Amino acid sequence: MSEFSLNYQGNLVKIFLCRDGDWRHDSVFIYNTDKKSIKDAKIRAIMQYLYDEAYIKDRRTKYEIFDGAKEK
Repeated sequence: MSEFSLNYQGNLVKIFLCRDGDWRHDSVFIYNTDKKSIKDAKIRAIMQYLYDEAYIKDRRTKYEIFDGAKEK
């Protein structure tokens, strides 16, 4: 499994790519640093950025949102 981490507009984003190459087995973890819930528009923007920069193969890649500024 390949793993990438990056910061997108203050949010830590971790990308986990499965070795089999099937995008349906990949995962994206987004860490929400805002005190409010992360907006759908921001999630779409993050996923679009990851797709545009070839971090993920498909915008439908599954993702999870974690609240809190720091990873545990």
